Amino acid sequence: MPREERATSVLQNQLGLLLNDQGKLDEAGGLFREALEARRATLGDRHPRTLDSMNNLGMLLQDQGKLDEAGVLYREALEARRATLGDRHSDTLDSMNNLGTLLRAQGKLDEAGVLLREALEAQRATLGDRHPDTLTSIANLGLLLQYQGKLDEAGVLYREALEARRAM
Repeated sequence: MPREERATSVLQNQLGLLLNDQGKLDEAGGLFREALEARRATLGDRHPRTLDSMNNLGMLLQDQGKLDEAGVLYREALEARRATLGDRHSDTLDSMNNLGTLLRAQGKLDEAGVLLREALEAQRATLGDRHPDTLTSIANLGLLLQYQGKLDEAGVLYREALEARRAM
């Protein structure tokens, strides 16, 4: 990818993130889509930067309530990250959490549970019990369990995450 194209897609993503933070979701979405298209064309579907663009656009679509569209991107990113980075890479685990929380929002609680548990187990094994990413995964699984009516199990996880955060 020529330097100018790399710089353009980086700036599109950065400005898209800023606009997203400002609540300008339509503008951000346009930039994220442009960056993703450019990266697919120049870097390919499995390049880490392309997958980052998929993730950014997926998060924005989820924020807009376009859950099915976000799910397509999250699934593609997860599949590619598993294939290229492995099941325990932090980017793969982020994709598992993203798709898991989306599935929870769609009411697909069993499917969400599989992903969220897998991500949490891998993070505990690779990052430890008190890493911020692990604590986020603990909270994500706790929320899923709460949605499933498993309040005692959810409470155990919430307490674990809270105690670890307080100890930081």
